Amino acid sequence: MPQTSRRNPERIRGSISATQWASNGAIALLPVLACFLGGGSQKWAEGIVGALLGLYLLVRPPRASLGPVTNCIFVTLLGLATIAFLPARWFFLPAWRSAVLNDFAIPLPSTLTPQPWVTAGCLISLIAGMSWLYVVSAQELELRSTRFQLRLFVTGIVVVAAISIALYLAHAAFPFWINQRGFGPFPNRNHTADLFGITAIVLLACGQDDVRHGRKRWLIWLMALGLLVAAIILNFSRAGVVILVGGSALWIAVVALRKRSPARIALGFSFLLLLLTVILLLGGETLERFHLREIGGTGISTDFRWRIFRDTFQLIHASPWCGIGLGNFDAVFAIFRSASLGDTRALHPESDWLWLWAELGWPAVAVIVIGAVLLMRRVLPLREGTNQRFRLAALIGAVVFALHGLLDVPGHRVGTAFSGIFLLGLSLHRPLGLKPSRWVASLFRLIGLLLVVSGASWAVAARGKMPLPGVVGVANAKELSAVANRDRDFAETVSLTNRALAWAPLDWQLYFLRALGEVGAKQLSSALDDFRRARFLEPNAYEVPLAEGNVWLSSRPVLAATAWREALRRAGLEQRPEVYSSMLSNASMQSSEVSRILEEIGLRQHDLVLAYLSRVSGELFNHTLGEFLKHDPNLETLSETEKLALFSLWSERGDLEQLSQAVQQHPDWISYAWLGMAKWDASKKDFRSAYELTEQFGEAVALPRIKSTSSLQELQGRFYTAPDNYAVGYALYREQVQRGRIDDALLTVRHFSERPNAPAYFHFLEAQSWAAKQNWERAWNAWQAFHEAKARAVR
Repeated sequence: MPQTSRRNPERIRGSISATQWASNGAIALLPVLACFLGGGSQKWAEGIVGALLGLYLLVRPPRASLGPVTNCIFVTLLGLATIAFLPARWFFLPAWRSAVLNDFAIPLPSTLTPQPWVTAGCLISLIAGMSWLYVVSAQELELRSTRFQLRLFVTGIVVVAAISIALYLAHAAFPFWINQRGFGPFPNRNHTADLFGITAIVLLACGQDDVRHGRKRWLIWLMALGLLVAAIILNFSRAGVVILVGGSALWIAVVALRKRSPARIALGFSFLLLLLTVILLLGGETLERFHLREIGGTGISTDFRWRIFRDTFQLIHASPWCGIGLGNFDAVFAIFRSASLGDTRALHPESDWLWLWAELGWPAVAVIVIGAVLLMRRVLPLREGTNQRFRLAALIGAVVFALHGLLDVPGHRVGTAFSGIFLLGLSLHRPLGLKPSRWVASLFRLIGLLLVVSGASWAVAARGKMPLPGVVGVANAKELSAVANRDRDFAETVSLTNRALAWAPLDWQLYFLRALGEVGAKQLSSALDDFRRARFLEPNAYEVPLAEGNVWLSSRPVLAATAWREALRRAGLEQRPEVYSSMLSNASMQSSEVSRILEEIGLRQHDLVLAYLSRVSGELFNHTLGEFLKHDPNLETLSETEKLALFSLWSERGDLEQLSQAVQQHPDWISYAWLGMAKWDASKKDFRSAYELTEQFGEAVALPRIKSTSSLQELQGRFYTAPDNYAVGYALYREQVQRGRIDDALLTVRHFSERPNAPAYFHFLEAQSWAAKQNWERAWNAWQAFHEAKARAVR
């Protein structure tokens, strides 16, 4: 055989055209761009990514078909998504839809989806994702091009990780990177962790390939891996650690065991142990989140997630077999929340697969699983000379991504979804042997045109606050109507919300905003109806009826009280006192009638009466307390903490004689009422009894620890040398007390207690010294000074 025929064609750099290199770069960097733009979680960012994908489809559409079976899978999934636009009367009518139509007179379209404009926008997003999968899967790539795309993708994500770390350390962020911890591009830290985790798996293949070929570039990949590990740790997400360790271990194990070389196996597991060691040493608070005590906790990652799953299954059970339509989960799920009741609104079911099931029905889940299996069959064979290590890493990344979707929603975020799809497409064995098809290219050019138009429209409308039908127009209408309401342009508020409600008739915020405009326009009957609709569509958040009550307060006190009762019902046990206090503050300034209603509410609910008593004093306090004691004379409804708070208020604001009589009738109350009783005894000049109550029931006082064994003379010398040293003064006081020199000890402690900023415990020591001298009045006065100083320190 001639030598030229034995040369590897992929080593001939000129065999790949500049156009192909540009295409490879565009394919690899599009998911990176989606991740950088806040994960594509905002509609303008999704529009940019969609428009760029559309441009690519117009220029270089797929020219080969993935086969009739795979094409049928795509067509079937698209068909299941479009069923939502069929007439609703063709399917059974869920109870929630009947309530919306009949009980609240919310006009819904005749289609199965209650919000067809929202569903249409989500359908375009689904088409974009399916097109992206077709593009990356149908590429006829040489081995070098596949490696180039994977390396470029990994490099881009590493750059994103480096930017995330730099911004986090600088306490800065891009305006489109919106998240609570201030780290990473995604609003949800688990999605940031998912991205870095699956990228790290592919990065291992990049580094191992350079090591295998003796290239020093593996050092760069090692540093890049360090950046990803650091980013996962700083991200504070357990999901990232699990994906990184689990995916890396699987890839190392498969690669090592396929070689059946003890040396390679030992080297692979040594690297894995090194990775684990680094994570254990630097994991910090991220690893603490794996503590076993959290298994039975109530965090979002444990109990709450399963309760959301339970409520999601209730929604699925009450929906047609084809689901409720794309984009409707958030609006409908709020009605079904029972086990997962909480203060925050659940925007998704904490699972990609349940979300898909709820909106598209079980057939869509089955179709996607079948399609994924058919595509994954094209990964085989993983034999030598087929980029098998790269493809294995990409496959593991894609599978881990799908498994993560069981407990989170990375598949519903453009950045992570495009990244996972990219890895799945590049894991396929090439050459694919696909047949060219002219209709495929024509179809995808049409899809490209659709994506360019829709994506550009989303981006422009979001930035320009334009009334574009769909999610973007609804968001713009909310913002503009809020501004119009603040400017008291109530007609504009109503007009904007009316138009938006035609696109999203199940959006509770639009009804609330319209109600605000109607109140301003004196359309009170319409406003009352819209407030009812808002409360029905958002049945969990206490802020909705609380804000409604504030609106009605000055004009319709009874309606305000009704709304506030609902707010108190929704508020959690920890929030009720704070919410009740805010109601009292607002009512005291605007409506005496509502104040009386709130007083009646508080007197019958033990957790609210304390909030009410903390705002009053004198005769009103005594009257309110007396009314509460009529309802609960033995304080059976109060917890131990609430009893302490009640008697503390009674001691400070109430009638001490009544307190004394109550304690005589209930001697067991003395452990809560001792402070008030001490004040009562002091008012009767019985200072000894007053002080003895403080010794018997007062809290333990934190005093400095004494390590010195110096003599009295040495301590006196040090005290005279440093008269401002608290530690020396306390040590001298202790030594003087032990030697029975009470007068000297009293002089020492008063040297500090008479200073305005001295530690509070010097007043306590002074009280003890006066008590030792049986000067009970001065002992009581010193203890009161200690009590006040301690209260100031707490404030």
